[in-house]
Amino acid sequence: MKSSSKQSFGSLAPVVLLAAVAVTCARASGASRHEGVVHEARSRADGPPNFVIIFADDFGFDLECFGSPTTRTVNINRMAAEGMKLTQWNTAHSICSPSRAALLTGRYAIRSGIFGNKSSHAPGTGDHRVVHPICYGHLPFSEVTIAEALKPANYTSMAIGKWHLGYAYENTTLLPIGHGFDHFYGTPVTHCEGPASYPAVPVFSDDKKIGRIGIDIVREDLVYRYSDQATKFISDNADERFFLYLAMDNTHSPVFSPANFTSPRGPYGAATEALDWVVGQVMDTLKRLGIAENTLMIFTSDNGAWYVPPPTEAGVVGPFQGTYAPKTLGYVDTGKGSSWEGGFRVPAVAWWPGTIAPNTVCENFTSSLDLFITFLSLATVPLPAAIDLDGKDISDILDPVGRRHTPAAMKTAEALNAGANYTFFYYRGPQLMAARSGALKAHFITHSGFGHEAPVNHDPPLVFNVEVRIIWHCN
Repeated sequence: MKSSSKQSFGSLAPVVLLAAVAVTCARASGASRHEGVVHEARSRADGPPNFVIIFADDFGFDLECFGSPTTRTVNINRMAAEGMKLTQWNTAHSICSPSRAALLTGRYAIRSGIFGNKSSHAPGTGDHRVVHPICYGHLPFSEVTIAEALKPANYTSMAIGKWHLGYAYENTTLLPIGHGFDHFYGTPVTHCEGPASYPAVPVFSDDKKIGRIGIDIVREDLVYRYSDQATKFISDNADERFFLYLAMDNTHSPVFSPANFTSPRGPYGAATEALDWVVGQVMDTLKRLGIAENTLMIFTSDNGAWYVPPPTEAGVVGPFQGTYAPKTLGYVDTGKGSSWEGGFRVPAVAWWPGTIAPNTVCENFTSSLDLFITFLSLATVPLPAAIDLDGKDISDILDPVGRRHTPAAMKTAEALNAGANYTFFYYRGPQLMAARSGALKAHFITHSGFGHEAPVNHDPPLVFNVEVRIIWHCN
């Protein structure tokens, strides 16, 4: 097993210099592509696949298949047993809105402006860390989402659940249907973002408001509503290509679940099991319709577990508390909102029966930034022109023998080098906090996730080898 220890900065100067110089020009090159042909999904065993992303909220390493001793996740366990665990997966930001913007565009949130520094929720501050219903920030229309990019290949798309990328006092043009999605069912913000200065959170079907949480929609019923919408969308589009983005509220605090979900772990465990149930509903629907082998499904989280709520309301950061953020240095709040591993490094599982071999484990560095380029590569869609992308094509990781895409041996030298010496950047708002190249991560500035203390500058930087296998221990 590789060690995880702080190292001398002197021998790592090239790594840190690379990170500092490359921060303003990080981009990825796409693979050479060829034209695809539209076929009926039920009978197609090859060709471009369907895509499903299940995006959990504030979800840490609380999966049995990643070693958790306190939660039951039978369906995600099944997904991993039939697919691939990605143990070096990072989200693109450690808080909700920037993470979602980066996932859907393949670009760091600093490029789209979806970030802020302040924790204030008061109207008019204009600098929230996330997009609130009482601020005017939103994903710019100039940004190209996965849904929009897949349209040339005739993909039908739907966003379900939490959007969190713009609403601006009930401006429905900022919802998913204004950003390339054909359909939307969900909330513009987190289920709990209904402060006294703003009415209860609304639920939308496309651009039509159908109710408000706590008034005519029961919050706990969102689990069933989202599951029903997801399985209906899949069934309605089983003979076509589709992209489903299912962004669950589970397990954002205050956690919730229908009454029939219970867990020894308390409310958080019950919310986790409800999330796991939805995963099972989607998997079973794909299998029942005979399109599982033509669907790539990704399960992951928008950011790490939130350290602030009580243990019954929040997940854990797994092995990362006290390993890469020593408690002796005073770093406690090292999950959501921070640039420590517990904020960015989250579980991820990929499922693609017949293409991804069962019980596969990927220990390569991967991130949510990679999905934009990878989906377009697998769909044989050219990358958008004149847009700098920050991820890399991981088709060869998901399909190493080239069953469903152009294998590496047939790709251009430019494409093959796209992932070489890949540098990943960790932001807190607009501030570069850390960078990773290969196994090494250098922290230039550290700050807790939600503390009010001053950030700490490190010169020389704190440098850790973070390329280690996950060994679970409870916090």
